[in-house]
Amino acid sequence: MPRTPEQHEAMRAATRERVRSAAVRLFARQGFAAVNMRRIAEEAGISTGSIYRHFTTKEELFEDLVTEAATGMGEVVALFRGPGDPVESLRAFTEEFLSDLAGTGDFVEFFQLMHQAFTQGNSPEGGAPAVAALVSRNSELLGATVELVERGQSRGALRPGPADELASCYFALLDGLVTMRSALGERCVLPSTSTVMGLLLKEGNDG
Repeated sequence: MPRTPEQHEAMRAATRERVRSAAVRLFARQGFAAVNMRRIAEEAGISTGSIYRHFTTKEELFEDLVTEAATGMGEVVALFRGPGDPVESLRAFTEEFLSDLAGTGDFVEFFQLMHQAFTQGNSPEGGAPAVAALVSRNSELLGATVELVERGQSRGALRPGPADELASCYFALLDGLVTMRSALGERCVLPSTSTVMGLLLKEGNDG
């Protein structure tokens, strides 16, 4: 029985996602320059000819991944600048981050790959437009976090101190956890959401 258009599209989407996941793993572990489309196709379990039905070059594939990261950051910026309670917004993001970090997907490799993109975007020669957009969105996220911390402080919920320093320490903690998870794998003991939130909560306030 021939496949329906819906089945065909679902299979195409699944294959495209396998290609993206394979690229994340290879780019993160071996570096962008060392990977070619044939190697990505092998990692994804498809033919070299098939991969070009989804992406014409590895540069296009890389930019697709970078654009996804920028979109995700934009969603966090919207959350942090939204009308919600500052503590609950931070808690929601922290919980989702730790859940993704504890999962079995490609979150760690994807995070490391985006660090490579940041390095490229902040280099003297710059990077692709998608990378420049990612760097800009990252700055926007940091600014939104500082604003969120200040709102939480004004409500007496978050600890006093320079909001930009607290925001930097918060993200440094998350970055460090990714590094530990990459190095130790399942042996890495990840903190709970409440432990991470303890960095920001005012003493005596359980949020």
